[in-house]
Amino acid sequence: MRNGLWSGVVCLVALGACRGWESEKPPVHLIPNMDTQEKGKAYRKDTTGLFEDGRMMRPPVEGTVAIGQLNEDDTWVKGVDEKGEPTQKWPASIRNDDGSPKDGLVARGGQRFRIYCAPCHGPNGDGDGPVNTEKGLLVAPPAMHSDRVKALTNGKIYSAITNGANSMPSYASQIPVDDRWAIAAWVRDLQRQKDSSIPWEVGEEKVAAVTVASAEAGSKLYKSKTCFGCHSIDGSKLVGPSFKGIYGRAEKVAAGVGGPVSEIKADDAYLKESMLQPMAKIVEGYPPAMPVLPLNDLEVESLILYMKTLN
Repeated sequence: MRNGLWSGVVCLVALGACRGWESEKPPVHLIPNMDTQEKGKAYRKDTTGLFEDGRMMRPPVEGTVAIGQLNEDDTWVKGVDEKGEPTQKWPASIRNDDGSPKDGLVARGGQRFRIYCAPCHGPNGDGDGPVNTEKGLLVAPPAMHSDRVKALTNGKIYSAITNGANSMPSYASQIPVDDRWAIAAWVRDLQRQKDSSIPWEVGEEKVAAVTVASAEAGSKLYKSKTCFGCHSIDGSKLVGPSFKGIYGRAEKVAAGVGGPVSEIKADDAYLKESMLQPMAKIVEGYPPAMPVLPLNDLEVESLILYMKTLN
């Protein structure tokens, strides 16, 4: 009985403390400045009158660089040497004295490659990833063991990951800089496993400037501009039409992507247009994948002379 009485008293006191309606009086603040202090909040206007533009969130001071984002090493960040050309050497921070990448880089690259690259290029870099074999990509991803990829400098492999290449998009947002170099090291290691004569740091053949147009100069340009990656000289079909027998050949082409189809003759004018404006006419049965190449008139003429020798 006594316990029941006390329970009733507690309930009455509790009910008495419940006012049952909203108070018009301001709440009690024992420490007012904890709630009412004047302060600025991001993405809100400036109510203090402190800033002339009325914005509370301030832009960074001109010349400010965030920690870790100075990016002063062009070889590391852009993959280029002191001349601005794709680097042959690995960046100093990951390079051993003998030109090989430092321990652990290749293993890390293999792990990253299998996550980001294997869906298209295959787990061992053979170009047989499920995205290609099951979906049938318009531009088949190259095998890492192809002549074209083996001829690339380390900087160009890094650049392909950073900036994309042909139909491959950029992976800069998904793969940080150090992992891009790790993937490049793994690709080079894959190639060396099949061909030990491939050096860790591949150099490109330097082609002298063309002063007189010739088929010989065109042959060298065919290699140095990596035309062989998309255009064979033996009649086999790659990403683009074979150069074998191309001069004077009748081709069905579309005027741009999805344009009307007509038949043209592969003469000097057409071949020059195809090199300088590759999207102007798309050969039927081939994807619109050719990039614009930096070629001068003598180089274009030399390539055309070289093509004529392949008829």
